[in-house]
Amino acid sequence: MNVINSIGSTIQMLNLPRLIGEMERCQEIAYVLEEINVDTKEEIKRKQMVRDSIEACRRAITDHLDMFLKENPSAVYEDWIRDLHPDNALFAIGIDHRFYVEDSDHRHMWNQCMEDNDFGERIVESRHLEPSYRRKT
Repeated sequence: MNVINSIGSTIQMLNLPRLIGEMERCQEIAYVLEEINVDTKEEIKRKQMVRDSIEACRRAITDHLDMFLKENPSAVYEDWIRDLHPDNALFAIGIDHRFYVEDSDHRHMWNQCMEDNDFGERIVESRHLEPSYRRKT
């Protein structure tokens, strides 16, 4: 009987209901963390898809530039943009102003190609132009 009383006292000291409650709370936290982990893995996959598509697009533009310059060795930036994006080239007004901004990927690709081929005189500097819808013909 002494042993049973001793075990009973030990169980009471452990406060089994409190321990079970803590374990349940820990399990709830584990479920939340698992959801976050799954969301994070999916977000990583989505971001990789975006990076892959951006890289594929840049490759396509660079390939176009290489081919364009082989066919038109004396072309200038505006000629290439007209060929690549005719919808952004208004002959009476000019090229869409966004192709001249500092962060223009097209301008950077063009300039890199011009530097690589020692055509420094054909490098296009960034500049601010009025949007085509504000320009007068």
